[in-house]
Amino acid sequence: MLKQRIITALVLVIVLMAALFSEQLIYWRLLINLAILVGFWEWVKLSQLKGVVNQCIAYILFIAAVVALQFGCLPLSYIVPISCLIWMVLFVFTLTDELNFLHQEWIKIFIGIVVLSVAGVLIIDLKNLNNGPLWVLCFLVSVWAADIGAYFIGRRFGKTKLAPKVSPGKTVEGLFGGVVFALIIFIPISLIWFEEHQTGLLLTIIVTVLVSVVGDLFESKQKRFAGIKDSSQVLPGHGGVLDRIDSLLSGAPFFVMGLIVLGYWR
Repeated sequence: MLKQRIITALVLVIVLMAALFSEQLIYWRLLINLAILVGFWEWVKLSQLKGVVNQCIAYILFIAAVVALQFGCLPLSYIVPISCLIWMVLFVFTLTDELNFLHQEWIKIFIGIVVLSVAGVLIIDLKNLNNGPLWVLCFLVSVWAADIGAYFIGRRFGKTKLAPKVSPGKTVEGLFGGVVFALIIFIPISLIWFEEHQTGLLLTIIVTVLVSVVGDLFESKQKRFAGIKDSSQVLPGHGGVLDRIDSLLSGAPFFVMGLIVLGYWR
C-alpha cells in the first residue's frame, strides 16, 4: 500500500511540475480542468444525486460555470469574495449541527459547482501572474506542508480533538503544528523572492492554511453523511481526486484574496 502511494504521488508530482513549468498554458489548463472535472464526478456521487437526467443537468451546469469563469464572463473581483463568504458559511455547517438544510442534494450540487469551478479558474490564472509558477508553488506547497505538519505533529502531540464528530483524527495541536511547518517552508521563500509585503504574505499564508482545513473537514463530513471512506479510487493508494484537493478548494479563494489586497493580482 505504501509503495503504491509513493509511486502514485511521484507520477502526480512529475505531471504537475511538467504542466506548471511548460511555456504553453494549455497544458496547465488541461490538467486543472481534468482534476476539477473528475472532482465534480466524485462530488455528484457524494451528493447522492439520483437519476440520469438530474446528473446530466448537474454536469451541464458545471461545465457552463467553468466556461463562464475561464472565458471571463463573470468578473473574478466579485466571484472571489463571494466564494470566500460561501466557505465561511460552510465552516459553520461543517463544525456545527446548524444549517443542515445544506445536505439537500441540489444545494450540494450548487456548492460543488461553485467551489470547484472557482478554485479551478483561480489556480489556472495564478500561473498568468508575474512569477506565476512561483505563486502556484507557494500556494500548493504551503497547503500541503501544513497537511504534512498537522499529520506528524498531531500523531505525536495531539490531544485536543478539533472536530471529533467529523474527523476524529484531527487535533488542535496538529492544526497549529501544520501552520508552523507551512511558515517554516514559506518564510525563506518570502525572504528570497519577495521584497515587499512580506508581513502581508505571511498573514495570507496563515489564513490560507487555516481555511484549507475547512475544505478537508467539509469533505470528511460529506463522506461521513454518504457513508463512504474515499471519494473514489481513481488514484491508487490515495483514494479520489477530492481527497487530494479538498484543502486546495477552500484555500484558493483566500490565497487569491490576499494577493488582491496586496496588489499582486491585477
